[in-house]
Amino acid sequence: MRKRGDNMQKFYFSVLLASAYLLSSCAEGRSIPRRLAKKPKGTVKTLKANNGDIIDCVDIYKQPAFDHPLMKNHTLQTTPSRRKYGAQRNNLMLDSLFDISWRKNGGCPEGSIPIVRSVLSDRPIIRKNVSFFDPASYNQGHQYAVIFFNYEQASLQGGRATISQWDPSLAQTADFSLSQIWITGGQSGTTNLQTIEAGWQKYPQRTGVNGPTFFVYWTANGYNGEGCYDLTCPGWVLTSNQYSPGMTLKSSAYGGQQIELAMDIKRDQSTGNWWLYLWGTPIGYWPPSIYNGGVLTSGADTLSWGGEILDSSGSDGFHTMTQMGSGHFPSEGNTKASYVRNIVYIDDSGNENGISQNQLYPTAPAPNCYSYQFQQDNSNQVYFFYGGPGCS
Repeated sequence: MRKRGDNMQKFYFSVLLASAYLLSSCAEGRSIPRRLAKKPKGTVKTLKANNGDIIDCVDIYKQPAFDHPLMKNHTLQTTPSRRKYGAQRNNLMLDSLFDISWRKNGGCPEGSIPIVRSVLSDRPIIRKNVSFFDPASYNQGHQYAVIFFNYEQASLQGGRATISQWDPSLAQTADFSLSQIWITGGQSGTTNLQTIEAGWQKYPQRTGVNGPTFFVYWTANGYNGEGCYDLTCPGWVLTSNQYSPGMTLKSSAYGGQQIELAMDIKRDQSTGNWWLYLWGTPIGYWPPSIYNGGVLTSGADTLSWGGEILDSSGSDGFHTMTQMGSGHFPSEGNTKASYVRNIVYIDDSGNENGISQNQLYPTAPAPNCYSYQFQQDNSNQVYFFYGGPGCS
């Protein structure tokens, strides 16, 4: 069995920083002026959301995923092998998370999928390696408040979390703030590192929207060119014709209604595809072929949950007012601080297992800016509260 201390060093991992073109200052809660890419191939219908997002309905067999060289002989899996899994399927709950105004004229026809039109960038995408545990000066402006779980017995087959959605304030338009689940395998700092990632992110410079959007991400080689956000490169397969990465999300109210994103990611034992479920609804999957025989072809080492910010000012995240989560410290508690709950891992036999607090490793390198706190509800469910207002 591997030593716990050795494994803590293994779970450093990186994120992609995507720079996109931004023409003007943001108008809160609305789309901002930006240059859009041309409609993708296979588009059969184009729709527009109230916030300005352009949604292209694309033939499901002509989506970007199938342009990946390792996907040429891929057989599309339209539904998971196991129909019932994770959170109880709730399309009404799922509709309440998104801006679905683009469906007012009928939505996408059967056999097509909705793809949010990409924002064009005049600047190259920047990739940086960062660590949850190293100083922010090494992480080049990233700060975290994160928990992670290491499965020492065998390969993880998935995980679950329910995270509260917020609309944090950003100090700079090039900053971002996010909350997500990471599923990782391989050694950090090498091209063996592979990830599966999903959650919400506010990053106007990437998305062209001044609000949180749902995102997926992956890398097959330690963030060295193989992988991307959403459907901006071949790889991730979208199967839903109602929901898609890049779509705008609604946010919780401070001291009021909490809006939650319930996510399950599970490797299909029949196909090896890593399926993503939102409130029990299958959305799409990461096919094993894009990992080209690497660790995530068959399983994972680590699950992580929590928040991250990027401070683009050069202060390494110690002198920025970019908020993480709700923008309030965890000590304020439920309805006021951001949280992760319903934390579950899927073992090598495909069984769901709850995770106790003493199995989780937390880290927050700048606790005066962004911190964490564990709490339990009346049913002894573990809540991981995290975030903060930043530091002046």
